[in-house]
Amino acid sequence: MATSNERLCLAFLLTALMVFSTLSLFMQPNEPTEEIEEIETIDSTTGRQPTADCEGISFEDMFYYNYAEFTVQINDEWDGGYVRAKAMVNGTDTTTLRNDLDGLFEGLAGGANGWLSTDEKDGVEAVGKDCVVQTYTRIGFRGGPSHRGGPGVNWNNATWIKDGMTLEETNLIPEGHPERRSCKDQFGGPSGSPTCEEIPNEPANAGQCGPHSCDTIIFLNASVSFSQIIDPSDFTLAMVGRNLTNAQFEYIFPNQASPLRIADTYENQDCNETYYEDDEEADDYQVTYTAREECQSYTNLGDLDYSLTAVNDGTSFSRRFTYDPADWPAARGYFIDFTTSAPEIDNPPVWNDDAPSEGELLPVAAVGESEYVVDLADINAWFDDDLGAGMLNVDCTGAAGWSLAEAEANHWMVTSPSDGTTTTISCEAIDSSGQSSGARTFSVAPIFSVSVASATSLDDLTFTMTPTSEAPDSMSVSITLMQNNVEVSDSMSMDTSAANMVLSLSTLIPGTVSAKISANGAGMAPFEYNYDLGLAKLSLSPSVSITGEEWVSANYILRGQFFDPDGEAVTFVLKLDGVQAGQITVTGNQWVTDEIPFDLLAEGVHNVTIEACDNSGVCVSVSKDVELNIIDDIDDVISDTSKPAVEESGLPAASIGLTMMALLGAGIAVSRRRD
Repeated sequence: MATSNERLCLAFLLTALMVFSTLSLFMQPNEPTEEIEEIETIDSTTGRQPTADCEGISFEDMFYYNYAEFTVQINDEWDGGYVRAKAMVNGTDTTTLRNDLDGLFEGLAGGANGWLSTDEKDGVEAVGKDCVVQTYTRIGFRGGPSHRGGPGVNWNNATWIKDGMTLEETNLIPEGHPERRSCKDQFGGPSGSPTCEEIPNEPANAGQCGPHSCDTIIFLNASVSFSQIIDPSDFTLAMVGRNLTNAQFEYIFPNQASPLRIADTYENQDCNETYYEDDEEADDYQVTYTAREECQSYTNLGDLDYSLTAVNDGTSFSRRFTYDPADWPAARGYFIDFTTSAPEIDNPPVWNDDAPSEGELLPVAAVGESEYVVDLADINAWFDDDLGAGMLNVDCTGAAGWSLAEAEANHWMVTSPSDGTTTTISCEAIDSSGQSSGARTFSVAPIFSVSVASATSLDDLTFTMTPTSEAPDSMSVSITLMQNNVEVSDSMSMDTSAANMVLSLSTLIPGTVSAKISANGAGMAPFEYNYDLGLAKLSLSPSVSITGEEWVSANYILRGQFFDPDGEAVTFVLKLDGVQAGQITVTGNQWVTDEIPFDLLAEGVHNVTIEACDNSGVCVSVSKDVELNIIDDIDDVISDTSKPAVEESGLPAASIGLTMMALLGAGIAVSRRRD
C-alpha cells in the first residue's frame, strides 16, 4: 500500500508518524495547496541513494508498534506546543521492524540481505526530520463552539517545526550483539563505509541480542504550531484514532484563573470506510480494502474514559488509545470539548462504588520506608465530581504513631514504625467551590511480610509470603519480576497461612531484577508495591574453545570460537606466560590473536592463555603450551644447508655466503612443536 521510497522515510519514524499521520477522509481538514518535494539523500561513502516521498502516508498502516507514550505541552500563548514521544517495539516485532528497514535498500549492496547495517540506519536517519515536517498531524485544537469534524471543517491542526527537532533511537543495532560483524567492503568496494557494522535481523537465539534485549525504543522531541491561537476558555481537541493500536497520550494545558473542565466527549467508529491504493508503484495498485464483517460501527456520546488532573504547571488530560488492527481500514475519531465555564449544576464530590468503605483497610508494605497510601490514581478511582476527580483537593489526617505527609498535591505518604503497629487515617475530597465529599476513616496496616530464600539465582526465585493478623482471610496475590522491558509474572490465592511462589528467571538476562507485588482481598483497597529485595540473576560463564593455530614466519597465531549462554557481550585478554600481551580480534563468534613474536622469547615452553569475561564479570580461560627449542632448529638448518643446492627456474644454487647466513639465522629460529 506504499512504495519502497515512501517506506524509507517512514521506517525510522516509528514514533513521529504514529501520532501525526494523515487524517482519514471522512474528517479530512483542508488539503495542502503546495506540492511536496521528494527528498533525496546521497551517501558519498557507500554510493547508496535512498529517496523518500512522505506525502499522504499513514504510518500505522505499514508498521506495528507495541506501546507508545506521547506528551504534548501547550505553550502559554496557546499558539503551539512541544511534543515528547517515545515508542517501543518488543520481542519478535523487532525482527519485523529490522526486516522492513533492511528491505528498503533492496537492489543496493548489502540491502535486503537479512542483516541491518549502521549504513542503512544512517540512510534512514538522514531523511527523518525532513519527512516529519511534511506529514499531516492527526490532532487539532479549534477554539470556539464544539465541532465533530466533517467535510470542510477546519480542525486547526498542529504542524511540525523542524528547528530544534530531535529524532533518535536506542538499541536498533545493539552494542555487544554476539553476531555483530563488519560490513566494510564485504560486497566489493566501495560498499560498506569504513565503520560499517551489521547484525542479523533475526538473531540466532530468539530474543538474545547480547547484553541488551533486542527491543528498540524510538524518541521524537519537537515543537508544533497552530495556524490559529486556541481560545483557552472553549476549544475542541480532535484526534484520528485509526491504527492508534496502543498509545498513552497526555496533554498539559497552561494554568488559568478558572479551572478547565471537560464539557462533553464524542467517539465514533465507521466500519464502512474503505481504502483504495492509487500508487502505481505499489504491489496492490488499484486494490480497494474494506473492513472485516466482524467490525462494529458505533458512536459513543459523553462516555469516554479519561483522566483530568490538576498539576503544578496547569491541567493534565490523559487517556490510553487503542485500535484493533483487524478492523482496518475502519475510521475512528475522538472529539473532547474543554471549557472554563462553570457547570449548570455544581454538585459536591461523592465517594463512588469503587472507593473503600468506612473502616476498611488501606494495605501498605510497611518496610520502614515512606510509601504512598493515597495517590492520584486512588483519587480518580474513588471520587466523582462535575469537574473531574483529578481536579479535587484531597486532604488526609491522622496516622497516630506513624508519619503522614503530603509529598505533593494529592499524594499522601506514610512511614510505619519499626514495631509494626496499625494506625488509622481520615480523608475527604473538596472541590473548587469548597464542597466536601465527607470524610471516611480507614485502618492502615501491612498485610504480609515478604522474604526470598536466595536473592540471587541462575534459574528461579522462591518467595515466601507470610500474612499478618490484619490481612483478610483470603487474598489473590501476584508477583511480577521486571528487568528492562521484560516481565515474568505468577499469581496464587492465599489464606491465613504462609505460602511460597516460585518464578523462573529463564527469560531474563544476568543482572538486577525488580519485584512488584500486588494483592486484592475483601475489605481492603487494592495493594501494589515495588519491593527492593536485592534480587539478581546470576551469569553463566562463557564457553571458549581453540579451533586452530598458525605460524607466520616466527610469529604464532591462535584462533577459536566462543559462546555466551546468557547472550552477554564477551571481552578477551591475551596473556603470554601470565603477562598480558597483544590483542584479540573478535568477529561474530570467532576470535583470533595477534601475531605473537616467538623469535623474541627464550628457549623453553611458553604458555598462551585466552581469558574471556562476560558483562557480568564471569570469566573463563583456555590455554596452549608452545615449545621453543632453538637447538633442534639449528640442526634442521644445518641438515638443510648440507644438501646440494638445486637450481630451479634459472636461479643460482645457494652460495657459501647464504649458507653462513642461514647458520647465523638459526640462532633465532623457532621450533614449531606444540602440545
